[in-house]
Amino acid sequence: MKMKRNYKKDFTLLALLLIPIGVAINFVGFQVAQVLRLPIFLDTIGTILVGVIAGPLVAIVAAFITNSITAIFNPIYFPYVITSMAIGLGAGLLSKYGMFRTIYKAIISGLIITAIAVIASAPITVLFFGGATGNTSSAITATFLAMGQNIWSAVFTSTIITEIADKVISVLFVYFIVKSMSDRYLSKMKYGHLYMKKSNRNK
Repeated sequence: MKMKRNYKKDFTLLALLLIPIGVAINFVGFQVAQVLRLPIFLDTIGTILVGVIAGPLVAIVAAFITNSITAIFNPIYFPYVITSMAIGLGAGLLSKYGMFRTIYKAIISGLIITAIAVIASAPITVLFFGGATGNTSSAITATFLAMGQNIWSAVFTSTIITEIADKVISVLFVYFIVKSMSDRYLSKMKYGHLYMKKSNRNK
């Protein structure tokens, strides 16, 4: 019963309304990265944002919905739902301890989320796709393979290179978005009180 009450506390009306906003941000970020041909993805900004202010459980749902919809157009993305959900979980847990309250802590959070993304996604890339999915990291992987690395080493190295830029930039986007939110809105979210301007002044 206690667990059920916690679920209800997490999935408030405002938290539920935040999920489609987070999903939309993920899609916009991904499309911008694709149009500009950036060597990053920007497809987890919304998931991280949801995790930071609404908690890990809500972020996991946003991540699952994002990848499920994306997989309709490109099935290659569905196995990475595990990665997206792990990122949402990580962002929520980091937020619980105020790891997005300052830009310094936010950057550290970005590095931690990078590690989560690499550990979750690299095995998927190797086991499901033989090390190549056709994105930017695949070209980097091919370079490392040509240099004599084995497939696991090449994929992990290329994933680290692409993910570290993507996740740190995504976390910084989230940091500034949260900073721009009103205290009135933040006060109604699970972890919003941690990022209220009044709270930061009294820190």
